[in-house]
Amino acid sequence: MKIQLRHIVYTATLALLLAAMSLLAVSACGARSAVLCDALDVQLPDESEFVAPEDVKGFLDKRYGAYIGVRLDSLDLDRIETLLESKGVVESCEAWTTPDGVLHVSVRQRKPVLRFQRGATGFYMDRNGEVFPLHKTYTADVPVIEGDIPDVESGAGAAWAAGVLRMMDWLQGSKQWKDQVDRISVGKGGDLEMRLKDRSERFILGWPDGIDGKLDLMGKYFSHILPAVGDGCYKSVNLKYNKQIICRKDI
Repeated sequence: MKIQLRHIVYTATLALLLAAMSLLAVSACGARSAVLCDALDVQLPDESEFVAPEDVKGFLDKRYGAYIGVRLDSLDLDRIETLLESKGVVESCEAWTTPDGVLHVSVRQRKPVLRFQRGATGFYMDRNGEVFPLHKTYTADVPVIEGDIPDVESGAGAAWAAGVLRMMDWLQGSKQWKDQVDRISVGKGGDLEMRLKDRSERFILGWPDGIDGKLDLMGKYFSHILPAVGDGCYKSVNLKYNKQIICRKDI
């Protein structure tokens, strides 16, 4: 009987504790539901300057609507995140609230690795091939490729852009060529052309593939051809064809 009595007492005590905890949770939930949002805290854990806190506030004011003065439990945090992530420059976003009435928004910006310029218009591209627009006042310190830029967001243009990203990675890792490149431009059909510092020749690379082989040919131009003809002899050096170096004096 004593064992049964202890079991009954234990069970009753546990039930009372659970009931008390449930009441506390309901009370806390009710108190939280009564809290109104009275501030926006924007966090930007990046060094880029494409997005400022006032940009996030203005975008939410325009696209989301009222949030200041709205109950915390009425805020649609998923919608806030989706709206901000619809901006090309935003890589990811996290929104949450705290009991002190603050809506927190953490925005991670895309990091550009290249800038493409087609006349007066241009755009950035990150390492994943994602495209986002230039900023009105901030210019990222990244290599610029200008000229007849293909449509890089679909089909063959996307494959071309992926090749350009691989080429730039290869150049950045090359002790021989990393500091020698002055400018890269794009001609008809997506052909890449490179100019080297203190050189007058146009080095035509063609489609951005097999870049290591093409630059190996460029090295052979400097080691075998140039010493025989001297500086200024050729205006263009075409490396786009397999294992060929085509030098021209006229164009």
